[in-house]
Amino acid sequence: MLTITMGLCLHLYRVIFGDQRTLQLVTPTTDKVLLVPMSYAAVTGILVWHRVTFATTPHRIFFTISLVYIAASVPLHVYFGVIRGDVRFYLEFFPIWFSYLLFPFYAALLIMFGRLHYRH
Repeated sequence: MLTITMGLCLHLYRVIFGDQRTLQLVTPTTDKVLLVPMSYAAVTGILVWHRVTFATTPHRIFFTISLVYIAASVPLHVYFGVIRGDVRFYLEFFPIWFSYLLFPFYAALLIMFGRLHYRH
């Protein structure tokens, strides 16, 4: 949930303050900080997937999509935040409307992750 909350806050900041101010906040250092909980979420999500009690098939599909989204983001952030050290790519490649699309997705993720149940 920390990863999604941090991402939500960064996208909200971008929408409110624009790309130029966002680039003052989102630096290779902040990208590396985000990479820690993101990597943890990806690894633990993969490890606990078999222990999650899914209410329905759509629930299983949505959880799996969220796991793919987080896990696929890790190499992207490693490459641009750590190797290239240039986070402008995110703002150039993903237009601001993409942030608006992520708001309902992130809200749904937070609700889903908050309601997860695990088998013992």
